Amino acid sequence: MKRLILLFVLFTIPFSLAAQRDKHVEEGQFKINLINPGVEYEMGIGKNQTINLGLGLQFGASGSGRREFNYAFLPALNAQYRYYYNMDRRLGKGKRIDGNTGNYLALSGTLFTSDVIIGNIESGSGTAGFMGPVYGIQRTYPKGFNYSMEFGLGLYFATDENFEAIDTGFGPTVSFSIGWVIGKRKNK
Repeated sequence: MKRLILLFVLFTIPFSLAAQRDKHVEEGQFKINLINPGVEYEMGIGKNQTINLGLGLQFGASGSGRREFNYAFLPALNAQYRYYYNMDRRLGKGKRIDGNTGNYLALSGTLFTSDVIIGNIESGSGTAGFMGPVYGIQRTYPKGFNYSMEFGLGLYFATDENFEAIDTGFGPTVSFSIGWVIGKRKNK
């Protein structure tokens, strides 16, 4: 049995190394964001797929009518599975893809704490979140300047301190970030 496992590992290593060389996305890149202050790490997991993890302050707003507008900057943790669908087309047109410059479809999930840093929303004692599909555009320039925009529609939820649901609903999400990619990018 041990020999069979060893043969399997030795047989699959060359194929997985070849798949790493054929990636269009970066193996890993660290980003610092300014608009929603925080940090992100994006890791390549396939030819055109990444996992993006972010930690920072997120802006949120809601309103129900002309007189009510609530907003807050809240600590948040975000995770996304991204599929960059236009990398081959960009390469065919002679455009750059370094720094994961491209358009993507993503499954996004965000958890917010109830600790309002800035805003007019009263702090609670639970958590809130969003999950759903988003469409995004990311551009990274040679000196590391980076921006991304995304929008989508998904499920918003809020829980109390015992993680019991207190509110759910569907709604839009819009996100915009400006920042810098730190370190060298390998794809050109």
